[in-house]
Amino acid sequence: MAATDYALVVGIDRYPGPAFRSLQGAEADATEFYCWVKDPAGGDVPAANTIFIVSSLYQPAPNVDDELPAKQQIEKFFTLVVNRAQENNAAGLGFKTGRRLYMFFAGHGFAPTLDKSAVFMANATDAMPHNIAPFLWADRLYLGGWFDEVLLFQDACRSRIADVDLTPPFLKLRTMRGEGNRGRFYAFAAKNQQLAQEKPDGKGQVHGVFSATLVEGLHGAARDPGTGEITTTQLKSYLQDNMGKRLSNEELADDDIAKRPEVFDPDPFVILPGVPGAGTVPCFPARITLPRAGLDAWIENGSLAKVAVANPALQVWDVMLPRGLYRVVASGCEDGLFQVTGALLADGTQQVVNVGIK
Repeated sequence: MAATDYALVVGIDRYPGPAFRSLQGAEADATEFYCWVKDPAGGDVPAANTIFIVSSLYQPAPNVDDELPAKQQIEKFFTLVVNRAQENNAAGLGFKTGRRLYMFFAGHGFAPTLDKSAVFMANATDAMPHNIAPFLWADRLYLGGWFDEVLLFQDACRSRIADVDLTPPFLKLRTMRGEGNRGRFYAFAAKNQQLAQEKPDGKGQVHGVFSATLVEGLHGAARDPGTGEITTTQLKSYLQDNMGKRLSNEELADDDIAKRPEVFDPDPFVILPGVPGAGTVPCFPARITLPRAGLDAWIENGSLAKVAVANPALQVWDVMLPRGLYRVVASGCEDGLFQVTGALLADGTQQVVNVGIK
């Protein structure tokens, strides 16, 4: 167990204010992330270090101003962070809370810029846009040395609202002396002035396309094909390659809808180590269609190493490959380049990469 790791997980579906519509997938997304973050095979964060906040934990309020969760519920987590740091300091361990912090937010949001993005609270109205600024909190806790590593995931729109101020962190500014082995990874479902989408998953449950892709990656689809690790670099690649594949052609053609998440990852690090033993790196189906059967054919990875050989090959050759860039070579034919991104369809089945060469 990562005994000194912490997690704050927030999902707000219910927005009774007249300026907002209620969501259908934010709480489900937060629940799935919460399950992963406390799973010993996932984030492995102790229950005592985790705060889980979703709409269904609170009864609907008769007045929108009293609707929960509000920022006070979320700020209790940051009070916990301060108190634990003070306890550690008193014990001679230094004024530091822990090793790693996970923060996940799903709900309505806005942002004129990346560093001014925010998530609306359930009691937000047009006149009183109550909000939390996860980016500002993540940077405050990281730069002040409260944690060595901070991961932030925000599944919310980044609509431009020029006349709304962010609610700033209440913690005093601190500057950590010396960087050491530290890192940040912040991923946002949408870029500036874009809308985050939520869609049915084929099983009757609505999910944010960003959150669904994120959870798949963290459950193993984003593992490095060589080491089996889930690194910030591999997770970024998985998110950016696969989020848009959950959208329809109409959604892909809509410039207002986010197709690729925005990721801020200046300090690469390992999120989860490789799992010992064979078969720990997931493979995904590719279908190679050759001009005819009986050809000598093989597939090379990005290092030009042969990873699959068929001598002779069928005209339609089905193979399973880890994520990565590949080249198929067949005698007397043009080479074919293709990428395996590890995409899953809405029903959870693996997407087949189709490659035809002449």
